[in-house]
Amino acid sequence: MAKQSTTPTPPGTELVLYRVEDGVAVISYNRPEQHNAVNATMQHAYQEAWGQATTDISVRAIVIRGEGRSFCSGKDTGELGSRAPGVSDFAHVSGSLKRKFEMLDSQKPVIAAVRGHAIGGGCETALHADIRVAGESAKFGLPEINYGIMTDGGGTCITAAIAGPSRAKYMVMTGELVDAERAMQWGLIDFLVPDDEVDALALQIAKRIAAQPPVHVAAAKQLCDGVHGQQIRQGMKNELLAISLLYKTEDREEARAARREGRTPKYSGL
Repeated sequence: MAKQSTTPTPPGTELVLYRVEDGVAVISYNRPEQHNAVNATMQHAYQEAWGQATTDISVRAIVIRGEGRSFCSGKDTGELGSRAPGVSDFAHVSGSLKRKFEMLDSQKPVIAAVRGHAIGGGCETALHADIRVAGESAKFGLPEINYGIMTDGGGTCITAAIAGPSRAKYMVMTGELVDAERAMQWGLIDFLVPDDEVDALALQIAKRIAAQPPVHVAAAKQLCDGVHGQQIRQGMKNELLAISLLYKTEDREEARAARREGRTPKYSGL
């Protein structure tokens, strides 16, 4: 997809592409060689694009997608646990949580177009979208437990709301990936099509919504979200408390050491 837009793309945002077509903003992760793993620079670029989409009155729906083979493989593992000087785990995760709330609370509906990996934060972003279109190569996963931590952007609660508690527990407790067919069976996605049809269908759905009265669309989104919305928001706040504790455990350090040393971790429960 070419880097083009009906409005200027903010400088320095090559890691995220942005364009507007018929009232639809298309935001594309653009780090394909890393399966669109999100580093700090990419996160900043994404926030610039998101802000542009949500404040542009000509934009009435948003599509989020990834360049290359994957949607988004989550946070760049090279930056896991990194913090600015003086920033606590609680404050750091609070910032991430705020970004997830912005998507949930956006009056403009979001459609996720998923091919390949949607892992960790990438999986959460897809699940926070209002509608998900996935290709046959799509794989969804919440592997944070393998890193000695837990989801911090609503992975537990929104997966439970969409797919049911037992399936959420399976994904979060094992860290295993769920393929596209199973994701469809579980309700994690809404449309399953060949990979080369994902972008077109997502854009088609977004354009159809964008053509509707915007206030009516916003009201519909809010009313539908009311079914599980408050429980999900409370669950996300609970995740913030949980991960702030888990960052301090000995098993968290053991998970990090085992990955560094290429061995199987030995957990103590401490």
